[in-house]
Amino acid sequence: MIVRTGCLSPHVAPAQPDHMRLVWREPYKGEERVRVFAWTCECQDTVYELRHAAGLAYIRRRRLINGATELRETYRWRLGEAYSVWGALLGGQAR
Repeated sequence: MIVRTGCLSPHVAPAQPDHMRLVWREPYKGEERVRVFAWTCECQDTVYELRHAAGLAYIRRRRLINGATELRETYRWRLGEAYSVWGALLGGQAR
């Protein structure tokens, strides 16, 4: 995890050569209540959020591509598993 001067949220470290590859899917539309627990800095074109809904947690990726926003999400995990993947993402061990 990298924190830059002037930024309040963490930045994602560069991907390690042997990083875990996450499966990114279209966002699920059926959730009414979602809680965002953690997020990366908005100063980057790609922002990640750790979210919790319906008893499970997941990571949402928001990318700005040619002025358009692309949203993708991981599978849902139990909260402890999601925190482990979140830590790996911040440390460059997952993408």
